Amino acid sequence: MPEFHGTNRLAAILLIFLTALVFLGLERPAVSASGDQDGRRVALIVGNSVYKTLPSLPNPANDVQEVANTLRRAGFDVTIGINVDRIGLENTVRSFLRSAHNAEAGLIYYSGHGIQVGGQNFLVPVDATLETPYDVETQTMPLDLILNHLKQNSRVQLIFLDACRNNPFNAQKFWMAEKLEPVGATRGLARIDSDLGSLIAFSTEPGQVALDGEGALSPYSESFIKRASEPNKEIRQVLTDVRRDVIAMTNGKQVPWENSSLMDSFYFIPAPPPPSVEPMQQVSVPEGAAATRLPIAPPHDETGAALLVTLNQLPQTGKLSFDGKPVEQGAKLPAAALTALSYDSSGVAAGTVGLIGYSVSDPYGQATQGVVAITVSADAGAKLAQLEQQKQARLADAGAYLKSLPSDIDTTIGVGPVKAHLPEVPASAAEMTFKVAALPDKGTLRAGDRVIGPGHVLEAADIPALSYEPQIGTENQPFALTLQAANDDLQPATVTFKPTLDDCDSIAAAPLDLQGVTAGKLPNEIDPAVALPACEDAVKTYPGVARFVYQLGRAQLANRDAKTAFATIKKAMDAGHVRAISELASLYLVGASVPANLAKSSEIAAIGAKKGDPYALYAYGKSLFYGRGVKADTEEGLKLMLQAADLGHTYAMNELGYIFSNGVNIPADMERGIRFYESGLKRDDIYSMNSLGMIYRAGKGVPQDLEKALELFKKAADGGQPYAPRNIGLMYRDGQGVPKDEAAALSWLEMGAERGDYWSAFERAKMAKSDGSDAENLVIAAHYFALASALNRPGTGDPKKQSDKELASLAEPAKKKAAESFSAELTAQELKALPKTKSLNERLTLLAKATWAKRNPRYDLF
Repeated sequence: MPEFHGTNRLAAILLIFLTALVFLGLERPAVSASGDQDGRRVALIVGNSVYKTLPSLPNPANDVQEVANTLRRAGFDVTIGINVDRIGLENTVRSFLRSAHNAEAGLIYYSGHGIQVGGQNFLVPVDATLETPYDVETQTMPLDLILNHLKQNSRVQLIFLDACRNNPFNAQKFWMAEKLEPVGATRGLARIDSDLGSLIAFSTEPGQVALDGEGALSPYSESFIKRASEPNKEIRQVLTDVRRDVIAMTNGKQVPWENSSLMDSFYFIPAPPPPSVEPMQQVSVPEGAAATRLPIAPPHDETGAALLVTLNQLPQTGKLSFDGKPVEQGAKLPAAALTALSYDSSGVAAGTVGLIGYSVSDPYGQATQGVVAITVSADAGAKLAQLEQQKQARLADAGAYLKSLPSDIDTTIGVGPVKAHLPEVPASAAEMTFKVAALPDKGTLRAGDRVIGPGHVLEAADIPALSYEPQIGTENQPFALTLQAANDDLQPATVTFKPTLDDCDSIAAAPLDLQGVTAGKLPNEIDPAVALPACEDAVKTYPGVARFVYQLGRAQLANRDAKTAFATIKKAMDAGHVRAISELASLYLVGASVPANLAKSSEIAAIGAKKGDPYALYAYGKSLFYGRGVKADTEEGLKLMLQAADLGHTYAMNELGYIFSNGVNIPADMERGIRFYESGLKRDDIYSMNSLGMIYRAGKGVPQDLEKALELFKKAADGGQPYAPRNIGLMYRDGQGVPKDEAAALSWLEMGAERGDYWSAFERAKMAKSDGSDAENLVIAAHYFALASALNRPGTGDPKKQSDKELASLAEPAKKKAAESFSAELTAQELKALPKTKSLNERLTLLAKATWAKRNPRYDLF
């Protein structure tokens, strides 16, 4: 290599640099693999090992812990459930489906027992027994239900099932909607055909059995974890390698299988940009120095991957060493060694320029080149000292900056990435890089559009761009981000993100809202005085979040402003909030602010049902089953209500219990009905409590147990159930299971009437009328018969309107006094707004309805 002196040194260096590029035959950087590294990835990981009655499985719980770690490293936001029972699985799935909204890729990995019935696959929770024909629909979770939701909310769906064990179930036939279906092949699961954008992978061929293996992990999971962790490998190649591994590990007894209709390439670990290297660096060393540490800028990779330096060219003069030992051309060293190289300039003339040419490669097969020009100079010592001073100052500023970072940052859940608002790195430390030593294991950390993983390296400019999107369901769980100055010994800084719910979510979220972020409140649990301002603020702060618009509508309904609520909920529906669809359908059903219209209600509910909303599935399923507002289709209606129940909708469970126990449109099956009532009871459903109480009171399908019945009725009444007070009142009236107590009976019946129960009002009126000798009792009878007539609605009251006949039979003085009592509760303007009628009975009924609506009861309790 030629040596240069004097003023032409810089031009000579450039010539050397260009010559070296040709001489070294340097590689072009590999093109980064396509994938969705900038999109949001979500994963549901479930592993069930410890079954209560079914055979336990040794591996699944271990499998999914390691799979979850692998997927977190691959940028997935993971929702995990280990050894979950049916309600736990339900909650885990709902949490995942909420997080999956608008995801780029959604993944499901299930390891545990599975069963196929009627060509469908079901995930089996740890409390399942599967002993009777009634157990699949109340004890398991249909895989299709999860997959169909995922298809509507993500661009790519990846399903991995390591659930193909031997069939350990006692029953060989199970109810599936209207049919009693046999269990599928006793070995394995049923084949699933993938839609466009989906990949379905089984740990073994359909109808065959997967093995647990001899180690802590199943053969399939062990290989999946290994292969999915390999960088820059497309998923179909990953699965080919997994198949090869599993066949070898099981001596050919197990052959993994998949069905793919993916439209694009997918990489678990996509290749990042090539290593970052200063392409041309100039350093000076003093002449005659035995060993001078070269101030070479270190290379780095944004993922923090281990880099390898290859020294392709060494200076012709002087001696280059690392750790006191000479280095040779072609030497391969860890990246950190580049900053620890020393140069011995003994015997080298001042003005001599030597060249180091090197390449830096990453684990992805990508390489970047750099050149360092070393100039021997008489005054280099002073320059090196100055550089060292600058380095120390830079370190001091970086250390001070890390200490200045805030310790806590509140991050709102469900509004997208939340800016961390970290301060800018000072200009003096702008050349520093920072390593992510620890980061939240739930939620997604980003620098701009780039998803940040453990060990990733941040440029100074990345830090002010950091944002964190908390995982849904992580409120009150702090998550730490630890930043460390890369390649330097500085005290790291930890910033704690604290996911919080917006007040509108805390106060007015809807139950089972798959676009929601929390468990939600029932209508009667919403306090409009608090919810209205909270949701108004949320809508202003986050105008692009349709969920807040919908929840504002719920608050307006709670405030009994149905007209405004209708417009607000319609706006939320138009903005894409699915639950708003079924809410609008319910407004048409009950005639709140719009004329009641069963056909319109069913038409709207059908839209929500297609999108998988549990409430819409129940509402439209019920309309189909009973033929209300739509042509009857009992089979399809039953299936939709079963889907709603699978997602935890307790109203659906109660309705199914009623249908099966009473044989509505299908043969009666009391045991099946009781199973659904009991499912609702496990979820504290006040309607199922009341229904099951009636079962125990009658002793129908179970031994009569009046004490149990009363207990269930009272628990339901305490929860606000509108019909339970009537059942309690009648037990006290008749002395059924309790001593007769007329005062208690009257109190309970009045409570039920006030909650809007037709029969409570009717029975209370009858008790008053029975004592006709007391004029005041006749006024009370007129009051409650009128209220019963006002409350009578299709499907909830008396189709023959006996209350109208009873009211007509009362003397006019009693009715006039009742009318005066009602009128006293209304303003002159409210009285004027009532429809005109010459009939005292009709007037009394109108007054009863107006006062009841003004006092409280909300249509949305029913």
